[in-house]
Amino acid sequence: MGSESETAQLLLGPVEMVVLQGTGFCNLNCDYCYLSEDSRQNKSKMPIGTTIAIFEKLLHSHYLGDEVRVSWHSGEPLVLKPEYYRAAMDGILELREAQGKNVQITFDIQTNGTLINQEWCNLLKEYHEYLSIGISCDGPEFLHDQHRKTWRGMPTHHRTQHGMQLLVDNGIPFDVTAVISPEGLHYPIEFIEFFSPFVEYVREFHFNLHDEFFIDRDVEEKVQEYTESYAFFLRSLLDYCDEKGDCKIPRIRNFSTFYNRLFVDSDKRPGYDARSMCRPFKTLSIEINGDVTTFYAGLTVDECKDLKNLYGDGCGMVIGNILTDSLEEIASSAKLGRIQKDFEYSHRACESQCDYFELCSGGYNLIKYRRYGRFDAVETPECKVHVKAFADTLMDHMNEHLSQS
Repeated sequence: MGSESETAQLLLGPVEMVVLQGTGFCNLNCDYCYLSEDSRQNKSKMPIGTTIAIFEKLLHSHYLGDEVRVSWHSGEPLVLKPEYYRAAMDGILELREAQGKNVQITFDIQTNGTLINQEWCNLLKEYHEYLSIGISCDGPEFLHDQHRKTWRGMPTHHRTQHGMQLLVDNGIPFDVTAVISPEGLHYPIEFIEFFSPFVEYVREFHFNLHDEFFIDRDVEEKVQEYTESYAFFLRSLLDYCDEKGDCKIPRIRNFSTFYNRLFVDSDKRPGYDARSMCRPFKTLSIEINGDVTTFYAGLTVDECKDLKNLYGDGCGMVIGNILTDSLEEIASSAKLGRIQKDFEYSHRACESQCDYFELCSGGYNLIKYRRYGRFDAVETPECKVHVKAFADTLMDHMNEHLSQS
């Protein structure tokens, strides 16, 4: 038997995604953004030299697998110029070739789409073998513009739609991420139909919930009301998919990943379970200043907010700095070990008491601690909505189809 530290090391990586914060600055002021206003108004950027230094360390390490995706977001990436990404991508690819590494590297940019012009389209076409783009759009104008405004409070939908149309005109496929607000749950058909004209070019579609309205309250009737609204939204989308078929509906990743977990052999499907999704060193998120987080925690101390001092250092989930620490030092840090232990404690509690654990993709560890002050809590309002209501609705829909066949 190996030591506890050796066992922990076996659970690290391989690194499948590196999230880079090219800049924290954003030209929009979306009211559900997890980054602080100070962060989103800071125009500093990650120097290309920092990006290259990051990949010098990664490519020399044993943490990379056969494939890695480099993703720029957390801030608006397109406020930087196309030349910035050309230099970054060329530098990383040249470094890989110089070191003779046989690792497939791809890149993506997650943008609000308002700054897309022909110059960006030219870059995407030039690097189409390596580079993809994802657009954040919350559906039709009356939903999108409620929460996605400029710093002056002006609507942005027309600019995002123009950016999407310019991609289509240039024959460039793109992904879409949408945030569903509480009011948006009442308009599922209007929401999905907005994307119909773009369906030929939408590679993958994903929606998230904007449920901040009850995040600080554990009021059962509010949670039940929200759960019912979400179930209505999901069922309406499923029925619409049945009616319209693939020609009018983008591939909805929320649904496909759920069905994969039900029907695809475990050794062939991606790891969507709670433990796999937050496995340390599966994703490395790196801030402008080189600070590193892992698990699913995302970028910056901003996201931890009230939990900045959870581990006594005022740094939230940051486990090291890529510019001053080696990857080995970060991987073996006492703080990372403590986080791993806490998260596993959280997973075991759910695994032993929740019937939905096998269908849960996780991400609730910090939410449990934030709500109840401990990691071994089992159910939060977010679990009821995101996991249980989602699973129940999709299973009921599927069982109805099976009973009719």
